[in-house]
Amino acid sequence: MIKKITAKRVLSKKQASKLKTKFLNNTHYTQLITSDCDAYDNHGNLLFRFRKNAIPLQVLKKGVDSFKDSIEVTESRGAASGSSHKRIRKDGSISNITVGNKVNSGSVGYMDSGAMVKYCRKTAFARNYFDKFKQGIPFVEFIDQKYKELCPEHYAKQKSIADGTNRNYIIGNTSFTTVTVNKNFRTACHQDAGDFSEGFGNLIVYREGNYNGGYFVMPEYGIAVDLHNTDLLFADVHKWHGNTEITEASDDWLRISFVMYYRENMIKCSSPTEELQKTKMDKTGYLTL
Repeated sequence: MIKKITAKRVLSKKQASKLKTKFLNNTHYTQLITSDCDAYDNHGNLLFRFRKNAIPLQVLKKGVDSFKDSIEVTESRGAASGSSHKRIRKDGSISNITVGNKVNSGSVGYMDSGAMVKYCRKTAFARNYFDKFKQGIPFVEFIDQKYKELCPEHYAKQKSIADGTNRNYIIGNTSFTTVTVNKNFRTACHQDAGDFSEGFGNLIVYREGNYNGGYFVMPEYGIAVDLHNTDLLFADVHKWHGNTEITEASDDWLRISFVMYYRENMIKCSSPTEELQKTKMDKTGYLTL
């Protein structure tokens, strides 16, 4: 039986915003969800849907095996890493690029134009490990189908914009352009940005060894969720959220998490040929070489 709850607000938006880049702990929740649950706010808006054993273990392991090589040390996770500051150049000057603490994280799929790379393209992982990328697509498609099943209104909006996007930047037959893969990464309190604002976020966790904690917390509502292998969480990631500390961990503990989303500016991407021309213009100042 699926539990349905109304989660009352315990922090105002202003109070919650002060938690940005701070690490959450057991003082930030009073209710821990460990079974199937749908949670709503006082206005009837969906906060999350949590389902136990929603992903076949072999599908989850296929995702892990396919995408784990995307993980690298990066400082591109901003507030989620517990820090957000402007990068300092070698000459001591301050750049316009915002960076965070170094964490183990990777990106799978596609990226849009940004401050550093001004054209749409495959992620480095998708370019360098294309066979592994393709092997992991059924995992992404499985989550996409669960998204459609459990959050149909949000899914319909996201699938509509995905269907209007150049197909070269959509992962398989899904509503997703990109997957973030994190390893043993305790995210600080943050709100997701850059994803499709009318969609719904998701979280999948793969665990090895033994540990406690690592709960997904929504401090505005004093509620947390404990995810294990094969569990699936769809949540409003535009609310403040983060993870609690990992405790009582065995020496062989491992936590790999997956977040699948549509990057909101991918709708602006041209065909790969046209994007290649942007690359040439950016590097040489000429449209052709």
